[in-house]
Amino acid sequence: MPLLTSGLPKEPAMYKKILVPLDGSAVAEVALPHAIEMAKIFQAELILLRVAFVHFLPGSDPVELESAAVRESEAYLERLAQRLSAEGLKVHTVVRYGKAAEEIIDHAAENQVSVIVMATHGRSGVGRWLLGSTAEKVLRGTEVPVLLIRAKPAPASKTEEP
Repeated sequence: MPLLTSGLPKEPAMYKKILVPLDGSAVAEVALPHAIEMAKIFQAELILLRVAFVHFLPGSDPVELESAAVRESEAYLERLAQRLSAEGLKVHTVVRYGKAAEEIIDHAAENQVSVIVMATHGRSGVGRWLLGSTAEKVLRGTEVPVLLIRAKPAPASKTEEP
């Protein structure tokens, strides 16, 4: 169920490019069914975006770490794109390197994206204060309409006792 929207266009025909930022997690992929449905309804292009970023450790090769992160991101998006293309959707993949919110905002602005559809982890309190919220930064930093999908928490595992 959608959590929050901002700046929605008044004419549905304006949904031509739907940007879906993904980080490789199941939480981020919660936004995909919503974006897919929108793409089908509006015959829009889906742009799957992953922002690669690594923290360097002393003695590590930053170029190799960056290259590996980009290669892994490309492979992940390609797997998704193949599945979605098989469903008849027009899909484009993009890997950018840097800070997630900044790269999402920049890509949306540079490529005339119609709407950004992304999941939010739903952190609150100290977790949000310490980690920040990529979704919130995108929402506040872009002129593009944003549809945020709240990721449902995973159900608690029930262990049976003997």
